Order: sequence, then structure tokens, then C-alpha cells
Amino acid sequence: MAKAPQKLAFLAVLLACQALPARAQLAGAVLAKGSGLYFDTYLAFQKAYGRPVVPFDLSENRDPKLPGSLRVVAAFGTRAAALEYPKGVTVIYALAPTYTPDLPGPDFVLISPLPEPGSAVATYLRLQPGLKRLAVFYSPGNFDFYLDNLGAAAKAAGIEMLRVQLSSPTDFPSVLRSLLGRIDAFWLLPDPALIDMTSLNVLGEFSCSNKIPFYAPSCGLTNYGAAAAFAPGYRQTGVAVASALKTVLAGGKLPGLIFPAEAVLTINADAIRKCGLPLVLAPEGKGK
Repeated sequence: MAKAPQKLAFLAVLLACQALPARAQLAGAVLAKGSGLYFDTYLAFQKAYGRPVVPFDLSENRDPKLPGSLRVVAAFGTRAAALEYPKGVTVIYALAPTYTPDLPGPDFVLISPLPEPGSAVATYLRLQPGLKRLAVFYSPGNFDFYLDNLGAAAKAAGIEMLRVQLSSPTDFPSVLRSLLGRIDAFWLLPDPALIDMTSLNVLGEFSCSNKIPFYAPSCGLTNYGAAAAFAPGYRQTGVAVASALKTVLAGGKLPGLIFPAEAVLTINADAIRKCGLPLVLAPEGKGK
């Protein structure tokens, strides 16, 4: 069976044969790696876009020769977003939650890995009707704009949001102890600087021992002690990238940040029952 990078290379050749020359020069796709989540999101993007877009895999070629007349690039991953692109190109990037583009340069549009703030607050409030105090963990310099909007949405819903900055995963034990009795739940944003197996274990154990729900940044982390995660999945992200790319090629303008139209709620029903967390379980344990 072919490995994922080999599949991507074959797909690139196949799409190059199928693509119209003019269209192939207008749009491109760059992947930090031609496997895993990057590849799955690219396939969802390609399906939603409906026309061939040849991919470039940076794990196979760190300096790909991109078409000179590109107008727009779909970039998947931080390495892909950070590639040097010519001025005049719009870079629509995803799966790079803490990447900040250097300016001046191309126009950048981030497809958010986070759900729209109002939708997130409403979803977690339905799951946890008694939620009044929510701590949100993040590292300095990241997610400030999102947190401003999340705080406003939380306040409108009658929830006090505590912004908690941490410099490394080793900060979690002392920070969690200081929050005991002051919060009803905590949410870890998709910040790579704070996420490792040790921090996930600490958060999961604290959540279960104190009956305080742990909300994770992605569905996969519900396997590591989190009670739930509400976030766009790779399908929703791919669809959002495709929609943005179509807008650029049609001559439209985009904001610098786009929230996918949908996000998925994933619930760890076993952890909720085992730990006695104060959450409302849907019969199927999952929802949107």
C-alpha cells in the first residue's frame, strides 16, 4: 500500500494532467506534510472546491517551484503558511493556529481553528447549564483578538471569563491549584506551546478529581481526559478554505480571519460519567 506522501505525489501528477493550464496558474495548494491531518484537510478542500488544484508537499521539497502567475494559495500548516510567496498572492492558511505573518508581503487570510465565539459560548452553555465561570488557557501573544471576542460573548451570556496566560506546560499544576473554587470549567486553546502528554494528563486528572469539565481544542484530545471539544474538524476547515479561494478568484475581498461555517461538538461520555462531571449528555454522546 502506498504511503501518504507517495499518494500525494501521484495525486499531484494526476491533477496536473487534468487541470486547465490557466486555472493551474491561478491557484495552488501547499502542504507542510503530505500526510495526516494536512492531507485529510487538503482532500476535503479539493472535494469542496470541485476543480483540480495541484498540491506541493514541503516534506518532499522544501523549496517548490510555484507557478509564477499564482493569484491565491491554500496553505495547510505553519511551514506552508510561512513559505515565501510573491507580493500580490493571497495566502489562505489553515492548521497554523499561532502563526503570525510578517508584513509587508502577500495578503494573508487565516481560517480559524477555533469556532465562532458566540457559537462556542452557546454550545458549552447548553452542555453545562450551570457554567458561570470559565477559565481559558493560552500563551502570551497568541489569540488576543479571539479572546476579546470570546469575552464579549461570554459576558452577554452571563459567564465570567478568566484569561489565564501560561508560559509553558509546567505552569499548569500551580495555576490549576490557584483556580480551585473559582471556576466551573476550563478551556485549553489550540496552542502548541502548552500541549504535551504531561500537560494533558495534568489537566485530565485535575478535571476528574475536582469535577470541573476540561474543554479541549480539538476532538482528538477528548481521548486524553477532556470532557468535550467544540471545534471545526478537517472537513469544515477544508470547506472554508475552498470557499475563500473561490471568493478570491471571483475578485472578492476577504477579512483577515474567517471562522468555518460549522464546528463539531465531540463529547467524552465515558469520562463525564466516570468523573461525575456536571454536563448534560445527549443520548448518542456526540453532536454538532
